[in-house]
Amino acid sequence: MNQRERPNREQRPSATPEPAGSADGASLNAIRQTAAAMLTAADDAISRVLSGDSQAFNAAARQEGGQ
Repeated sequence: MNQRERPNREQRPSATPEPAGSADGASLNAIRQTAAAMLTAADDAISRVLSGDSQAFNAAARQEGGQ
């Protein structure tokens, strides 16, 4: 690969980025709790949508190890 990306002369560096979260990590914990709740809700929705036959098929087709 002998090509390089040309520099964009019109691109200007952005202003100083703001901190990612609070010093005590409260916003990170809130994001984690929200994500966990979303995963639980998605899992529940999938369980309600799949019929018993679909669940058996998914269990049988699930790959394990290096299959």
